[in-house]
Amino acid sequence: MSATVADQVTVVSVTYKSARLAERMAATLSPFKHVVLVENGSLDRCPERMRELLPHATIIERRHNGGFGKASNEGAAVATTPFVLLLNPDCHVDEKAVATLVEALHRCPSAGIVAPQSWTGAGEPQMSYRHAFFEHMPRSSYRVPDAICSAKWLHGCCLLIRADAFREIGGFDERFFLYYEDDDLCLRMRLAGFECLLEPAAHAVHAGGGSSGTSMRVAFIKAYHYARSRHLAIRKYQGYPAALRYRVKTLLGAFTAVPLYALLLQRNYVIRWLGWGSAAFVCFWREPRPAP
Repeated sequence: MSATVADQVTVVSVTYKSARLAERMAATLSPFKHVVLVENGSLDRCPERMRELLPHATIIERRHNGGFGKASNEGAAVATTPFVLLLNPDCHVDEKAVATLVEALHRCPSAGIVAPQSWTGAGEPQMSYRHAFFEHMPRSSYRVPDAICSAKWLHGCCLLIRADAFREIGGFDERFFLYYEDDDLCLRMRLAGFECLLEPAAHAVHAGGGSSGTSMRVAFIKAYHYARSRHLAIRKYQGYPAALRYRVKTLLGAFTAVPLYALLLQRNYVIRWLGWGSAAFVCFWREPRPAP
């Protein structure tokens, strides 16, 4: 990486039970001059391993898991460079791709975020941009764009963000513990007058699910926070009546789906609907309200 690009970018990566990814993370992050790792309260050996493998990194150890947005805000607050690269522990991006993203933000001063096109380890393209979550568009297969384009959502696994713009909008809304925090960030960027861009000339490889397990407990927690965050996003961008309809629909669906899938011995669907239904029930009594 050129000295010029290296001086402009701080990589912020939030880790949670990511010790098994330490070697791969270190290989990805070693070319970068400024690295901040935020350990989100998982109490594994990831911080110790990263200190050994990446001694120049700044490591913030949180006692409790405050969610991706909160941890990312804390990591970005340490950065003193013009750009912050938010990078998932299970995502790989090389120096050339980052240089391409930096160039895109220099070329488009109205942009606050730019993302690369992400690919699976098997070489399949991942959906890296789309319309807003509340916009009903005709279903179609995902196509990698031919050139840089504007979007209302960018995949959060790898985002190069203009630090001043990030601070101007207040960073992530920390009410989103997991899921929809990238939707909200992009929408607030656009409301503040900043474009969100996808640069297909830059590539990232995203394995997915690298910081979580496959137990029933993990599946339930993910389903719970997905439904809770979706409710919050609907409440924030579509209003209270739409959020209420979503709660009622989800809760009634859970009452029907859980016993049905239990009879069919479909454990994964049982856990999913239990998580969704639990979130809907809790939101009736303790509704997560969006930031003013």
